[in-house]
Order: sequence, then C-alpha cells, then structure tokens
Amino acid sequence: MRNASPRLVGAHARRLAAVLMCVSGAVWGGGCQSAPKEVKKVAAVPLRDVPDVFRGTIGAEGSINGTEPQLVSGLGLVVNLNGTGGGEIRPDVLATMERELSRNGVGRGSNAVGVLEGMSPQEFLRSPNVAVVVVEAKIAPGAPEESDFDVAVRTLPGSTVTSLEGGTLWTTDLRLGPATTFGGYKTRKLAEARGPIYVNPFTEPAAGGPSEALITRTSGRVLGGGRVTEPLKLELVLDTDSHSRARSVVAAINASFPREPGEMGQTARGRGTDSMASGTPGEAIVAQTVAISIPRAYKDDPAEFLDLLRYTRIDQAFPQDFAKRYVEELKANPSMSRQLCGCLKAIGKTAVPFLNSMYDYPEFAPRMAALEAGAFHNDARVAPHLIELAKSAPASVRLQAIRLMAKLPRNPNVGIALFDLLNAPELEVRVGAYEAVSKRFDGVIPKVAVGINPRQPKFVLESVPSSSPMVYVTQQGAPKIVIFGGGWGGSEAARNPRERSAGVVMLQKPSTVTAWSDRFMLRSDCETCPVRMMYRNARTGETTQQNVSDKLVEFIEYLAHKPTPEEPAPGLDMSYSEVVGLLYELSRQEAIAATFATEQDRLRAEIFEASQATALNDRPEDSEATDEKATVFKPTAPIPLRPVDGEPAVREFEKPKIVPLAKPAAKPKTSTTTTGQ
Repeated sequence: MRNASPRLVGAHARRLAAVLMCVSGAVWGGGCQSAPKEVKKVAAVPLRDVPDVFRGTIGAEGSINGTEPQLVSGLGLVVNLNGTGGGEIRPDVLATMERELSRNGVGRGSNAVGVLEGMSPQEFLRSPNVAVVVVEAKIAPGAPEESDFDVAVRTLPGSTVTSLEGGTLWTTDLRLGPATTFGGYKTRKLAEARGPIYVNPFTEPAAGGPSEALITRTSGRVLGGGRVTEPLKLELVLDTDSHSRARSVVAAINASFPREPGEMGQTARGRGTDSMASGTPGEAIVAQTVAISIPRAYKDDPAEFLDLLRYTRIDQAFPQDFAKRYVEELKANPSMSRQLCGCLKAIGKTAVPFLNSMYDYPEFAPRMAALEAGAFHNDARVAPHLIELAKSAPASVRLQAIRLMAKLPRNPNVGIALFDLLNAPELEVRVGAYEAVSKRFDGVIPKVAVGINPRQPKFVLESVPSSSPMVYVTQQGAPKIVIFGGGWGGSEAARNPRERSAGVVMLQKPSTVTAWSDRFMLRSDCETCPVRMMYRNARTGETTQQNVSDKLVEFIEYLAHKPTPEEPAPGLDMSYSEVVGLLYELSRQEAIAATFATEQDRLRAEIFEASQATALNDRPEDSEATDEKATVFKPTAPIPLRPVDGEPAVREFEKPKIVPLAKPAAKPKTSTTTTGQ
C-alpha cells in the first residue's frame, strides 16, 4: 500500500470495516444475511480431590452408578415341612400369598403335588407342611445375569412356625428393596430364589416350643439358591460435559477390555447423538454418560473388573512412564498401596519390569501390592517371594500370599508349597491352602456329589491330604464337607504322586454317641467291634438299626444317601444341615478325633449393610404401588454370634474367618489309619 493513493486507501479501509462489522454481527447475532447462531458455553472441567498420581484415570473423572450392593427380597413359600409350619397368617400377608398362588394355578392342581394337590390357596397356606417366609439377599455390585448368590430365609414376625428344617423354598421373585405385602410399591424384579433350606445345624433338628433352638430353627438360608435374572445396569457418569472426553473414555475402556469371541457389543457404549462415540456406526453418545457391560472374563469376579476400570488411564500413551511413577509413589506413600496396586494392574504388562525391584521390599503393604500386580500379570518371578511369605509372614499376609499363589501359572514349587501348607497348625492357613490347591489342581482332591441330582447335589464331599485331621464345613456359597485326613500330603507326596497313600479318618472305637433327644445313637464296644447305629426319623417315625462303616467319608455318604431304584444302596436321606449337625455332635463327643471347623457367618450382616445402601428412586412398576400402609419387612440388624465351646463371642460383621466349633480331647488311640493306594 506504499504507492496507493489516499483515495484507494480510504476505499480499502471502508471495505475492511464492513467485513469486520459483518463478522461481528455473525458472532453476536447481528446479521449480514446470516442466521444468528447460538454459542455453546464450554463448562470448566471440575477437579476431584484426588492425589496427582491418580489424575487422568477414569475414576478421577467420573462416577460409576450401580456399584453399591443391592438388597432384594420377597415373600415366599417353604414346603415339605414335617408338621412344623402352618398356623394363622396375618390378613395382609394372606391376601398377598393367595393372589400369588392363584396366579400360579394352586387350587386347580397344576402346581401342587402330593398331599397338597387339589387344595384351595387358603388350605394350602394353612397346611402344617407349608410356611410363608421372608426371603432376602444381597446382590453384589456388577453381578451379571445367571450369577448365583446365597439367600436368607426367615419366618414372619409373630409366626407360629416352629422350624424350617427339611423344607424347600419354592421359586420366589426377588425385587429391589425390602419385601412388602399387596398394595405396596412393586419395584423392579432382579432375581429369583429357590432350593433346600439350610438351617443352623448346631441345635436339635426336631426342637420346638419357646427355646433358643426355636430362634435358630426358624431362620435359614439357601446356599447358592439365588440367581440374577435382570442385572442392574452399570453407567459411567463423567464430571465434564465434553463429547471429545467421553469419546476418549469409551475408546480407552474398549482398548483395555476388548470384545472376546462370542460377546455381543463393546464393553463401553456411548449414548446420544454423536455416532463416532465408540467407533461403531450408528452408536451414539451423550457427553456425560457411558454404558458399561461386564466382560465375560470377569463374570465370576465383577468386583475386580470395576477396580481395574476405575484405575484405567484415559490417555494410554507412554504407559512405561506411568508404571515407573506408580512404583516410585508406592515407595513414597505406602498408605496408598491398595489404590496403586489397582493402577499397576490396569496399566498392563508394561508394569512388570518396574515391579521386580519391589518383590522383596521391606514394608509389607507396598511389597504385597507389587506382588499382587505381578501375579495378575503372570510374572513367574513372584513365586519364590509368595512362597516365603506364605510360610513365615504374619497370618493375614500368609493368607493373601496363598490366594495369590492360586492364580500363578503352573509351577512345581508352588504346588509343593501349597501341599505343605495343608498341614499348617493355623486353621485359616490350612483352609486357604486347600482352596488354592482345589483351584490350581482340578481333580487332585477327590470329590463326590452327594444327592440324587449330581448337577444340584445336597452337598459336595471332599477328601484333602493332611496330617492334621479336621472336618471343615461351608456355610456360604456351595455346600461342602471337607475331610482333612492323615497320611498323604507334604512335599514328598507332591513330588512323587505314586508314593501317596490315602489317609482315612475313622470313627473312634470304642465310643458311644447319643444325639437329638436320643433319636440318634452310635455305639462300638471295642476296637475290633462293628459300629452299630440307631436312628428314628422325626418326619416319618421310622426307626433304622444297622451296622455302618467306621470310615468317616463312607459314613457321611450313608447319612445323606436316599435309596432309589437306580441307587438302591441303604441311606438315611438326611439334609445337609442334619449331616453337619450330626458331625458336630460326633466331634464334640469325641467319636472323631478331628477338629471341627466352619466359616464365620456373614450373610445376615451383608444383607443389612445392603439395605442401608439400596436407594429406591424408581417409581413403582405398576398400579399396585398405591397403598402406603402396606407392610414392609425390613432386614434385621446383625447380632453378635454366641460363643461356642469356650471361644470368645465374634461380631457377625467382622471379616470372615475359620472358627473351631469343637476341640476333642486327645486319645491314646489315633482316629486315622494309613493304607496303600
């Protein structure tokens, strides 16, 4: 413009001014033949109060809805009782159950069987072989469809039902929140429950009347009897309203948890209007919300998946740098070991080279965090360190090391160490080693499914090699009776399987046992005499007298076996809780020289905790949800457990542990013999 005339300069200036006015009008809504456009304000990204080392992880930028344990419950029916049910039923409960029975055809004979066939709903509900119960359970966070869980069953407040022993829970719908009668909020159905009732086995099975036994016999559980039918949806809600950030989150999740063969859809799916959200045409996203599906690989452990998800980095570039930083932070801040372990697992196998230096770190918390991350990534170098800790560390660390050893790749040294720990004097260590051996060496521990249906047996009977005799029974998950016998076990047996010999736990001779108000008697008069048994069935009144095997495993099978045309062998057809109760009596009266141990019970405490976390924000499902006066059966609070055999009282909400229920006195004659195999 140096040689332009003043006139041309003025024209250029006027045109420039016009352009600037047009642009200004477009931005601020002025005009210049352009429709006004709304300018979207960009929200500031909120910063959570988390340590800097965790920034950039999914858990630091969003919340996962659906990760709280949920209470589910309903009113159900227990059938096949031995005259201990029936009685008067409150009108609101009676109306509710009559309606449900009519829906299912009771009264027309389609569902009722045996003596109940053809009964009206009222007659059915008042039958002495039927009881109306409250069914409650906790569904774990992220539990997928078809997953199983334990169910608690209790009689109604004020009920005249005296015992649930021997009963079977009919299929019961389990809905979100506490159970209600007809007219109350009908919330969403999440699961179903059914199966045989397991009651407290350490009291008199035929007990009745106002006694302590009455309290324990009117509540029970169905082990593994619940099944999720409609899982709660997991949803990630981001703190920032940003489409691009949501796309990055979805991409990071799907890269870390890729779809496996046979799975439908991605692990993370966006919602809304942006079809580029997950890389799938037509899939959309709302800036703040991402739907999460549990990958098949984590079906049995959704909690681990949720933990990994929280610590997954959104920007997955330079993972080695972050792995190194996590390890340095682990040394500097041992109090964050649990969270940093999650980060080291989520970052991937790139963390392994940096973890090796921490495997022998002097502080337990950082050391165990590194070993857990290394075991998760299948680093074989963790094995000798875990073996050392499992043998000599404090009890809590030993159990953690044993659990990690169960996840390692095949290693003969790990197997030898686990077999040695089956002889540990500490009950928890011994049981932990058994669970690890059972998980690592499928088929090594002999198992017998006791019951008519091998797919749904009464319980599983297992024999474990150990030089420390013990009878261990489960009260949670799958029902099991595990016999720790003497004879084979230890490092030599693990190295030379052909040299193993089967240790057989025997009934003591001579001995005399009476139980259950003399309905059961067992007697052997001398060391070479047969074992004679007398049993009177409280349900049928039939009395059985017979010589029985003195081998404990065979004796247990006899107690539970039900003779059929296909399996005509003799048996008493006892329930799982009856067998467990009788084994306890045998141990208490020194007919078995073996420690009797069981799990600490936590089901009632877990249900109560879930009831505190369950929020019923959804509106009622249908028009039934109108009457606020409907009865609501809320879960009862946990109470301290009673001391057993001089053991101190244990609060039910404490960490589960193995507790001895009987400590038989030592006898000069051993209860185990060793025979060649």
